[in-house]
Amino acid sequence: MKKISLFILVILTSFLLVGCKKDINYSDIYENDVYYTLFVRSFADSNGDGIGDLNGVTENLDYFEELGVTGIWMLPIFETAPGFHNNHGYATVDYLKINADYGTMEDLDNLLNEANKRNINIILDLVINHTSDQHKWFLEAKKGTDNSYRNYYHFSSGGSAYSAFPGGMVDLNLNNNDVKNEIFNIVDFYLDKGVHGFRVDAVKHFFEGPKVGSDTAFMLELNMHVKDKNPDGFVVGEVFDYDYDIVSKYYLSQASYFNFYVQKEIQSKVGEGSRTNNLSTSLERIYNNYRNIKHDFLDAPFLGNHDMDRIASTRGYMYSVERRKMAVNILLTLPGSPFIYYGDELDMKGYRYEGAVIGGNTVYDEYRRQPFIWGNDYQTTWLPSDGSNDDTKSYIEQKDNENSMFNHYKEMINLRKSIPALMYGNDFHAYEMEERNVQAYVRYINDDNLTAAVLVIHNISDIEYELDFELNYLYGSKNLQPFSTAVLEIPFDELEAYI
Repeated sequence: MKKISLFILVILTSFLLVGCKKDINYSDIYENDVYYTLFVRSFADSNGDGIGDLNGVTENLDYFEELGVTGIWMLPIFETAPGFHNNHGYATVDYLKINADYGTMEDLDNLLNEANKRNINIILDLVINHTSDQHKWFLEAKKGTDNSYRNYYHFSSGGSAYSAFPGGMVDLNLNNNDVKNEIFNIVDFYLDKGVHGFRVDAVKHFFEGPKVGSDTAFMLELNMHVKDKNPDGFVVGEVFDYDYDIVSKYYLSQASYFNFYVQKEIQSKVGEGSRTNNLSTSLERIYNNYRNIKHDFLDAPFLGNHDMDRIASTRGYMYSVERRKMAVNILLTLPGSPFIYYGDELDMKGYRYEGAVIGGNTVYDEYRRQPFIWGNDYQTTWLPSDGSNDDTKSYIEQKDNENSMFNHYKEMINLRKSIPALMYGNDFHAYEMEERNVQAYVRYINDDNLTAAVLVIHNISDIEYELDFELNYLYGSKNLQPFSTAVLEIPFDELEAYI
């Protein structure tokens, strides 16, 4: 629903909401950001070699500003083991060297400096569960049981190293203080350069045996180390588990975590249309669960990532652009720091193959990470087209189309940023509507800096509804169109009537 007058109203209202203080820059107080998940190899080619690089990211910082994101998570950029199937970057050979395909350390410095000028935070993928079997630590460890690096890894009595993941990735021994110190030195190296923080890969695989306690203790120490170095530093962990009872325990570490349960709930209820009537109560339940562990938890919701088939190629979503847009509306009105997977804002497709041969390569998950579609000379060509995006419009084509997916993401991101209760509020309460396919929730914040509240209403159906709330409509209108959203301002002194 494109309503320019409403959008202008949102911008004006953001300065008038109850309790807002005009002289405060809330982004300096709260950790919340809107992150863009970026696979450098597929994003923007600055030198014509067909491979995305760091300079391509720097040269397109205008794009991120236009879209409205405030942070970028770059998938692994460190030197990685060679080979087509290691293009993902998770088989680290040297943490203190940049993948030569992407550029140099000076290129990273330049990117960080330019991003900082635009108040865009950059976090790096920190892969510390394992290294490549070509890392110098492992090459030393293989020399024998007396080698000083032997205890950097887990070796069986037969001399083989333990690997949680295939493809020459061997697990580090995180019980070893020498390994921990190596990791903290790597963290310090990049924090000193101006990196805002880290996405920590494969947290649930850190330790064998009783996992959650050991994993959480390590993440607590890592998070504290980052915060000691930079109080504004951000750590978000990947615990790939749909059981929110398990994930909630990780919040004892004080770090943030990706919300796989929410991702699955939105896909099920919005993409597939299954039991839409309990979406809001399901969300409230999980947030209350997390809040019992850490009251001021910072969630990291998302719709898709590099380990999943793209939204537009996923069951349910693939048949309905309206449902995909509705999922975006929900993502960008939830608490926390939402993450957007690159290319989803163009409605790109992509899915996993099981050993198909495309362009002379045997492929698996590479097409979940295929080239961003620019429509200009920044287009990367490292991966031959599989035809899945032949009909996907490029950024150049979408940016001037007000109904495009790009402009829908842009609108919802800027809506979120303009309403403090959406951007910074942590409290969430389900609000019961008469119609089962109309789901609503209250988002609010009440602290020493800010008091503000909104009612968010989503119509997850193809039926039009009329709303009868006598509130200020910040977005949408009383005429709630199919698969559309309305955001209403709640006077803070009336909040109790809605929760």
